[in-house]
Amino acid sequence: MVTSYLKNYRILLIMLISVVLVFVMTCVSIAASYFNTIQSVRLSIANQSMKAASFVASQLDTRAYQAFLENPVKENPAYKQLEKELAKAREQFGALFLYISKIDADQQGGRVMIASLPPDLDYNMQIGEPCYINAEQIQMIVSGQTYYSDVISDPIHGKYLSAGAPLLGENGQLLGIVGVDMDVQSVDGIGSDVVRRSVPLFLFQALFVAVLVFVILGLQRWYQRELKAAVGDAERTYQDELRSVISSIRSVRHDFINHIQVLYGLIEFGYFDKAREYVKSLLQETKLLDISVRISNPALMILFHTKWEQAKSRNIVMQFAECPDPFDEIPSIDLIKLMSNLIDNALDAAAAGQGEKWIRVACKHVEREYRFEIENSGPEILREQMDKLFDFGYSTKHSAGGRARGAGLCIVQAVVRKHGGRIEAVSNEGVTKFTVHVPLRL
Repeated sequence: MVTSYLKNYRILLIMLISVVLVFVMTCVSIAASYFNTIQSVRLSIANQSMKAASFVASQLDTRAYQAFLENPVKENPAYKQLEKELAKAREQFGALFLYISKIDADQQGGRVMIASLPPDLDYNMQIGEPCYINAEQIQMIVSGQTYYSDVISDPIHGKYLSAGAPLLGENGQLLGIVGVDMDVQSVDGIGSDVVRRSVPLFLFQALFVAVLVFVILGLQRWYQRELKAAVGDAERTYQDELRSVISSIRSVRHDFINHIQVLYGLIEFGYFDKAREYVKSLLQETKLLDISVRISNPALMILFHTKWEQAKSRNIVMQFAECPDPFDEIPSIDLIKLMSNLIDNALDAAAAGQGEKWIRVACKHVEREYRFEIENSGPEILREQMDKLFDFGYSTKHSAGGRARGAGLCIVQAVVRKHGGRIEAVSNEGVTKFTVHVPLRL
């Protein structure tokens, strides 16, 4: 109960964190989109303003401006002429202000000499008023370049962006600066409009992330179920094999005691030659086992040794072909499932037969596939039985002691299908042979 509660708590925590992450990511995305839009619009306005300033500077009557500088008063006819030219250009480019400024002698600032203001603006600009221009911008003008400023917030004129271009005389001398101020009050509105238009995209992104989270959680639960099932299968397989090992150990112990008792009796009664022959036969048997079980795969080696002991206890001769290949392409658990079930079936079939009882096992690496062959003596499998061999619950043997049968070959088929292989079964004249082909991955 506690484990289930903790698991549900972790899932809720993951979902909560995911929701928070989606919210944060959406906010960051909205902020980034808004900022990028604002910056793009401002940069576009700045470029247009610099082009406008350069164009106006190239079209102004510089002789009239020089005449105005000789007598810088509003009553000067040159002032009126230049004011009209600036007003026409301001309307043409939609500028907030368009003006000509003079650079201070120390090149640290400038002053407005002639300006065109919006007609609805109740402001009387005086000749020589300071303007927003710094030393860095002045240096750019002196070097023949244009400039643009950051957004300027003025308590009287509001928010605007300023750009300037050098005003040159007929001989190329620097006369001043043509400045263009563009209103940027609408930029914030443009950014907000872009954000509003992007809301469906943001909602789609949030929905996508939410679906992705649920998919990941679903995959995680599926993986846990599959892992639990695999662990359960592995545990059952190893428990069965462990019981077989324990049974084999008991059998070996029983045989060992019998052998010791026989040897003791032969020596006690002075049958030394018989005792020597008995020991030789035991050594020969051990040698045969050692030769037959030269298997590179440790799991197979232990399995084969266990099955050999079981076969011996049932008076069945079991032979193993040498298997030098480690069979690394198949997980050990699948290898054990495959071979243990096939050999168990062979043991039961051989034990049920008459006459000589034997089993032959071979594991081979042939070209691009693994080939596992289990051949045994025993009753022949009929043709009508062949089609049902791999059905769950079907068995050619009768159940003993209420124990369920018919699952072994079904498990074998599941393992073979998992690795894209195939099974061949042949039964003739008291000999049955199963061959499993498992292709190797390239």
